[in-house]
Amino acid sequence: MTGHALFSPSASSRWIPCPGSMGFPENLKSNDSNTFADNGTASHEWSAHALINGCDAEVYLGAVIALNEVAYVMDEERAAFVQVYLDDVRRRAIGGMLFVEHYVDISHILGEGQGGTADAMIFQPAAKNLIVEDLKYGTGEKIFAQADGEINPQLGLYLLGALADAEMLGYEVETVTGIICQPRLYHIDEHTITVAELRAFGAKAAASVAMAGNAMIVAPDSLTMAGYLHPGEKQCRWCRAKTRCPAIARFVADEVRCDFETIEAGAAPMPPVDTAGVAKAYLAIGLIQSWCNAVRARMHELVQANVEVIGPDDKPYKFVEGKEGARKWENDEVAEAALLGQLGPDKAYAPRKILTAPAAAKLLDKKATKQLWADGFAPLIVKAKGQPFLVQGSDPRPPFSGAAGADEFTDNISGEDS
Repeated sequence: MTGHALFSPSASSRWIPCPGSMGFPENLKSNDSNTFADNGTASHEWSAHALINGCDAEVYLGAVIALNEVAYVMDEERAAFVQVYLDDVRRRAIGGMLFVEHYVDISHILGEGQGGTADAMIFQPAAKNLIVEDLKYGTGEKIFAQADGEINPQLGLYLLGALADAEMLGYEVETVTGIICQPRLYHIDEHTITVAELRAFGAKAAASVAMAGNAMIVAPDSLTMAGYLHPGEKQCRWCRAKTRCPAIARFVADEVRCDFETIEAGAAPMPPVDTAGVAKAYLAIGLIQSWCNAVRARMHELVQANVEVIGPDDKPYKFVEGKEGARKWENDEVAEAALLGQLGPDKAYAPRKILTAPAAAKLLDKKATKQLWADGFAPLIVKAKGQPFLVQGSDPRPPFSGAAGADEFTDNISGEDS
C-alpha cells in the first residue's frame, strides 16, 4: 500500500502526546523531501536490496541512486555503515523469519488506511518474540528505542501492525522488541516489552487519534482545542505550527514571565535563583529555543515574500546586506602564479600539514587496507576526554569526577546524547 498515512508512525512522537497538533492543516501534509532525507532513503533502498538478495553492501559499490535530481553514490563509507545494519538484522534473524520493507496495517488502531513500512520485521518462534528494527541513517540526533519510560512511538506502532500479522499467521507472541540502528552514530538501542504493554500503548495511540479527530474540526484558538494541545520539546520539534500555536505561546510566556505585547528589547526577565525554579526553567530551554527558531524562520519567510511586518518603529522589517565575508582568492591558480612570481616558492605557500586522523581513516580504513590501518595507524590516534555533560540524575552514567571550569560544561536538556 502506498500514499501518505494521516497518522504517520514517523510523526507519532508529535501527534500522540499532542493530538491538537493535527488541528493545524500544515501538519497534515507529508514530510517535505530534502537532501538529508533522500540520502537516508538511498541507504534504505540498498539495505533492503542487500537483505532480500542475501548479499553484503559492498556488492553495490559504485552504484548510484538519483533522487530529486541529486545522485547518491554507494561508496566505501556508506557501505561500511549499511553493513552494520545488515549484520545486526541477520544476527537477530538466525533461526527466525525475516520480512524486509514489510508494510504493516495499523488501521485497527488508528483508523482506515493507516499504516507504515517497517524496515525489518523478525519473528523468533523459539523465544516467542517479535522484532521490528528501524534503520536511522541520519546523525542529527541520537534516537532511542525507549522514550519517557515506554516504547519509542514509531517502533510501537510498527510492532502493533506486525503483531496483528503474526497472530493472523498463527504465531504465538509473548514479547516484542523495538530496535533503533543508527550506524553513523555507532548507536544500536533496543527495548523489549510484553504484548500487554504494547496493547496499552496502542490504546493510548487510539485515544490520541480520537482527540486529534476532534481537533481537526475546531478552530486552533478555541477553548476546545486548548485541551488537546500539549507543548513539549519532542512533540514541538517537528511541528509546523509552532509560530501560531496558542499553547506553546502561553508556555513560553509563562516560563519567561513576560507578556509579549509589553516586553521590551533589552529588558529580559531575571532567571530564577532558587534550585526548584532553576530546575523547572532549565527543562523549558529546549522548547523555548525551538519556538524562537520557528518565529525567526517565519519572520524571514514573510519578509522574503515582501509581506509587510511592521516593527516597533512603525516601519516594515527589511533585509540589509550584512558584514562582508572573509577575503578569499577568486581564482586559486591565478593567485598562485602571481604569488610565486612575487614571493617565490618559499613564501608563496603555507606550511604543509599532515592529514588529520579522520581524513586518513577515510583513505586507509577500508577493506583492502583495514589491517594496515589497525596495526600501523590506529595505535597512533588519541582522543581527548569528553567534556562534562549535564544530565538528569536518573541517567545511568557515573558522575563526572574530573575538575572542570563552568565554561567547559555542556547541556543535555532533553536527556539524549548529542
